[in-house]
Amino acid sequence: MPLDLIDMIRTLDLRGFLYFFWYFVIFDLSRYTISLVTVAFGALMERRTHPGSYTGPVSIMLTGHNEGKNLRKSVLSLREQTHRDSQIIVCDDGSTDDMREQAQALKQEGIIDRYVSSGVRGGKASALNLGSFYCSHDIIVSMDVDTSLDRDAIEKIILPFSDEHVGAVAGNLAIRNPFDTLMTSLQALEYFSSISIGRRFTSQLGILTIVSGAFGAFRKSALKTVGGWDVGPGDDGNITNKLRRGGWQIKFAHKAWAMTDCPKTLPAYHRQRLRWNRSVIRYKLRKFRSVFNPFSKRFSGHDMAGIANILFFQVFLAMSYFGYLIWLVTELGEFAFLVIGVTIIIYFIEDLCTFVMICLLYKDKNPWPLALYLPLYNLFDSYVVRTLRLYAYTNELIFRRSYQDTFTPTKVQNVLERF
Repeated sequence: MPLDLIDMIRTLDLRGFLYFFWYFVIFDLSRYTISLVTVAFGALMERRTHPGSYTGPVSIMLTGHNEGKNLRKSVLSLREQTHRDSQIIVCDDGSTDDMREQAQALKQEGIIDRYVSSGVRGGKASALNLGSFYCSHDIIVSMDVDTSLDRDAIEKIILPFSDEHVGAVAGNLAIRNPFDTLMTSLQALEYFSSISIGRRFTSQLGILTIVSGAFGAFRKSALKTVGGWDVGPGDDGNITNKLRRGGWQIKFAHKAWAMTDCPKTLPAYHRQRLRWNRSVIRYKLRKFRSVFNPFSKRFSGHDMAGIANILFFQVFLAMSYFGYLIWLVTELGEFAFLVIGVTIIIYFIEDLCTFVMICLLYKDKNPWPLALYLPLYNLFDSYVVRTLRLYAYTNELIFRRSYQDTFTPTKVQNVLERF
């Protein structure tokens, strides 16, 4: 650490700190503090409350495109679940590999209950809508074929459905390949922070706005009231907000764990996050902008707060942070880089506090080895993630590129409702 940076830290008084680091104080300090305190308090109160007690029958939908190589392993793992009363349906989104043959063999062996296929690729949402039609039970667990579950994941994710007002429950997600590359290690930390802590926080406040497509549970009767999934990228966030607007509650089952692989390289990560971040603008800012209308008959303060939370902490902060950096350079010249250096240290301390919380709450997942990557995660989250978000948001705001995303087939894209 340069000596002048050390001297700067030593000589800063409160007024100087607020002048140089107003962005951190206004936008980040309160967010980190409130979220960690809320989650910690919720964890203490959880011992005195009951998470739910639904133990009834469940329909499990495995959805995928060209997942023949993973299908049998995924289905057999479901037979090891502690929750036994389940119907297993494989939903094939027009695969061109051997997924059909694999599924039909599983059906003949009596390992799955039903196999359905759209025949041609129509996108994940179309496969979900098709599969849900054949679900015999009102509680549906939806998961990707390449997602693996803890043995008690189904049992834990359905518990909140004992409350008839709950329309969907989000499962917890972790990275299955955290030490394959540097990128997967950084994403493992990102998942713990943004999902295991972040969604637990928003769920406690009643403003959770996404049930991940990789692993989530839905009430079939709730899906019917909102017309099911809409095709297009970001279908998981879209269906969640449709359910919220329909008056249904959304919960997060932090003890229901699923594992998924993540991109191993920065270009692959960039392609994935382009789709995810564009959908934030497409749905949160455009489609569901009516949540900000207090005169709407369906106005809900929780819905407004949920979408405002996403728009503020993901969109606004990604854009404003670079404005803050420009202000520093313009205002302070070369001295700005010393301030940026101190900022990096401050954010590292925040990340360290969050990581300690993760280790205390999820010690059974053994997150400690990821501590080695915390210094790099600080730089990754502050500069790489924010830069990719900034690019995706401006790209969608100006060019509406989500309507050209190959995640959804072209023939489906051409008939999508546009916002």
